[in-house]
Amino acid sequence: MSGTKEQSTLQDTARRNKKAALMALGAVALVVAVLSYYGLTANKEHGEGHEKETTREEGEHKEGEHEEETVVHLTKEAQKTSGVEVAAVALESFAAPIEATAVIELDGDRVAKISARTSGRLVKIAASQGDAVKTGQALAWFDSPELGQALAEYAKSKGRTDLARRNLEREETLFSKKISPEKDVIRARQELAEAGADLAFARERFHLLGIDIDQVGEKHEGDQHPLIAVTSPISGSVIERTATQGEVVGPDKPLFTVADLSRLWVIIDIYEKDLGRVRSGTAVKVSTTAYAEKSFSGVISYLGEVMDETTRTVKARVVVKNVDRLLKPGMFATVTIDAKSAQTEKAILLPEEAVFLDGSRNYVFVQTAPEKFEMREITGGRTLGKRLEVTYGLKQGEQVAVKGAFILKSELKKGELEDDD
Repeated sequence: MSGTKEQSTLQDTARRNKKAALMALGAVALVVAVLSYYGLTANKEHGEGHEKETTREEGEHKEGEHEEETVVHLTKEAQKTSGVEVAAVALESFAAPIEATAVIELDGDRVAKISARTSGRLVKIAASQGDAVKTGQALAWFDSPELGQALAEYAKSKGRTDLARRNLEREETLFSKKISPEKDVIRARQELAEAGADLAFARERFHLLGIDIDQVGEKHEGDQHPLIAVTSPISGSVIERTATQGEVVGPDKPLFTVADLSRLWVIIDIYEKDLGRVRSGTAVKVSTTAYAEKSFSGVISYLGEVMDETTRTVKARVVVKNVDRLLKPGMFATVTIDAKSAQTEKAILLPEEAVFLDGSRNYVFVQTAPEKFEMREITGGRTLGKRLEVTYGLKQGEQVAVKGAFILKSELKKGELEDDD
């Protein structure tokens, strides 16, 4: 019995010792884990701090480089020599002109569509598209059966008139000698009047055909008769020709279109909100994409009476001189209307020469120190004459180079090239 108890005591002691050893190992492992965690955290914080410091230093370095890329240093003497002038930015009051879209058209009072006065066959064409012609000039000639009929009727009427005149002279002679009664004289006068009326109608028929019968005379006999001329009623240029030699023509088909291109119409769309500021006689300037540097002056000669219900616009007409033939009918145009208004706006306005393009963006040079200029991007608005509205990028009181921006830009580019070297 005693041996069994002793053995049990030894086994309990062994278990307790094993348990104590395991707990000691767990405590050591825990201490090692804690120390490792704090060590890694410290290293990470140190690394992140170092990285942030490095990034900050690189950012400051890059920012400094960027600043140098947009800054020009120019002495006061160099500014004066180069013509650089600076002015303070300020809000200015102005009455904004009206800008509207327009289309250039032919002057409706100076265009003619020309066709034959009667049916016939074109025998000769004397004008081509682009030719300059004068009033009354023949553009083509055609032969017409109607002319033959007119000539025959004219010859008959003229013959009857001559016969009636001689008969009246004879009756008047006989009546004066008391050989014939007065009623014969009266009848002879009546016959002459009727023959004269027929002759006048025959002459008018020639006039309607465009022929002066007095110039034709009697040199055309039998089947020989003159050709009918197609003439221009105005001076101008032939802008369209549909006539073909040998074709049969008539009054229903235009053969030529002649227009005076020295004066054109500009048809403008005036929005409803601007109608109160526009009236006949208002001055306008017309500009086109083809001639961006040139403007054409005119005045509003007509303001429409009816509004387009879809676009809410009214048509206005401007007459412009086109002496050099630069403007072409069909061109689109932009019209600036010098409209008067009691309402004024305020905005920052800069001369156009103070603003320059770099790619698709607008820039100016702002003076940040007496000899230091910073290139700054701005947002432009409306163009008012030779000045540009600035909607973003500048504040009142800032000093801007209003002259010499090109010189400053050249200096900036020069510095960039030197840095590349």
